[in-house]
Amino acid sequence: MKTLKGQTSVLTITSLTEFGERYSYYVIQSLLIFFLIQKFNLPQAASASLVGTVLSMVYISALVGGYIADKLISYYRSAILGVGFMITGSCILAIASSENLLFVGLAFISISTGLIKSNISSFIGRFYDHTGATEGQRDFGFNIFYIGINAGGFAALFIASYLNDTYGFAAPFYSSLIVSILVLINLIIGFFLLVKHIKEVRINLTIIAKTTVILVGYFVMVFIILKNPIIANVAIIVAAIGCLVIMTFSAQKKYWRNVIVLLVFFVLSILYWALFFQIFISILLFISQGVNSHFLGWNILTSQFLSFEAAGVLIFGFFMGKIWLYFDHKGKPIHDIDKFNFGFMTLALVFLIIWIGIKLTPIDSSMAATYMIIAFLVMAISELSLSAIGLSLITKLAPPNYVSLYMGIWLVTLGIGGKLAGAISQCVTIAGDTESVKSSMALGLLLFIALTVIGSMLCFCVRRFIKHG
Repeated sequence: MKTLKGQTSVLTITSLTEFGERYSYYVIQSLLIFFLIQKFNLPQAASASLVGTVLSMVYISALVGGYIADKLISYYRSAILGVGFMITGSCILAIASSENLLFVGLAFISISTGLIKSNISSFIGRFYDHTGATEGQRDFGFNIFYIGINAGGFAALFIASYLNDTYGFAAPFYSSLIVSILVLINLIIGFFLLVKHIKEVRINLTIIAKTTVILVGYFVMVFIILKNPIIANVAIIVAAIGCLVIMTFSAQKKYWRNVIVLLVFFVLSILYWALFFQIFISILLFISQGVNSHFLGWNILTSQFLSFEAAGVLIFGFFMGKIWLYFDHKGKPIHDIDKFNFGFMTLALVFLIIWIGIKLTPIDSSMAATYMIIAFLVMAISELSLSAIGLSLITKLAPPNYVSLYMGIWLVTLGIGGKLAGAISQCVTIAGDTESVKSSMALGLLLFIALTVIGSMLCFCVRRFIKHG
């Protein structure tokens, strides 16, 4: 495949940026449930609910980030601003000793993701729009970008547990601070290297004032939402309604079909992520209490199990991108809805593997680590079948001048799924002896499998209407 001019520089700078953003995010997400329970003495149910709220706000913030980028300062500049928030949030969480400081730090991190993640993806989409790339080239590029994202996740998941286990909770947050500073340097250098691909925007006092007012007001709102569970639930509903309003106004006559297709994918995305994000809540708690951490002479720390999923993305990402290209070149492209369906089916297999592992393990013994490792590697294939394709899909179908906002809506679906994940996880109580922990998790897994089957059936039902080539 011929390399597009400028593609290497664009993918290098953006992938390094997302490496840092994902490092910071996964350091927090992999430790947050334990941080809340062990340092702040919150009950398991309350901790699970708050983790779900953080998951939701991290992604819902993309709507604000998308608006700021589209209407005020552009994609690339928004990402630079987001890294400033990431640096501040990491520093605050490292020193947090009260719940108020905890919420302030989490608010900064949530907003940083909203400013970085959707806008960096949109920046890549804009690059491909101006180069006349084929769908296969675009999908291949987003898969390479997604590998960069998961390299950051892998590093964080592997390192965070070790730093926390050895030096305490502050150490992994300080490591996030260092990585964030390096990302800022990367973006500043990239600004000069990629200047011809960055949208020209005249920055004046009015633009600065509007951006500041929006971010300060939104920061206060996120802080309040994190602190009040009831308000958090209302905020999710408001965000969903807001997304529907944006989609309605953006449709116009010739874009109605695109908007309806994207709406179907968004609904499927919410269900998928509500199940996927159990790895940060119920499954992570199960690993800490119901899984034998010894594997081939290696004592795997709890959060390090998640690194196998990130490693799987790194291992399989390139090859899956090549598979999409292969069928594209053969004139038999795999439709996006079929990729989504494959994601649901492989996610069901993930839960089934863990369930089998529980059932094949003696009743009073911890489940062997091997089952969890295999499950996470399969989960990587599931994620690649849906997430990277979702990013690419937005840039292909979103109405003109709404790409970043639609990228924000895509991330909002992850946020709604995250909040739903927190609610679903409360059906699984991980407490008591090994037998009780395994029994509760086994029942929860059956629920998860049933929901993934429903998702797969929905894909089959709507396939004829929404497939496009």
